[in-house]
Amino acid sequence: MIANDTVKIVHVLSACLFLGNVVVSGTWAALAERTRRYEIIAFSNRLVLITDLLFTLSGALGVVISGSLMAHRFGGATSQDWIAWSYALFGISGLIWALLLVPIQLRQRSLLRRDQAVTGEYLRLSRIWQISGAIATVVPLPILYLMITKLR
Repeated sequence: MIANDTVKIVHVLSACLFLGNVVVSGTWAALAERTRRYEIIAFSNRLVLITDLLFTLSGALGVVISGSLMAHRFGGATSQDWIAWSYALFGISGLIWALLLVPIQLRQRSLLRRDQAVTGEYLRLSRIWQISGAIATVVPLPILYLMITKLR
């Protein structure tokens, strides 16, 4: 079995990777879109998709796997309220990401390729993406509090 400290380190690093990338991705997209320049926005959109796959997804998987290993040591996912809340909050964030953010990003990429311009439809989707992304970023933040105050 993997040592407790190793699992904790993987868990914290994965959480940093996940949260760090969602914050940076939203910032990149917002700053790129403020320019209204097609080349910059298309570049940002492509990189956000790539970094979401590399960092957000790998961070999320690392959090889930290491969190499950640690939760098992506490009696399982439903044995402690703080663990159950952590799973619920992380799940809500993941659902927003999977059901709203990724499909919007893919639609935006399609629009950028098709139109070779930043259209009104692209910008409308961008507003939805920014609001949904902010919610998906804020929702897991209480998990940090729960981990720090309850996981000792």
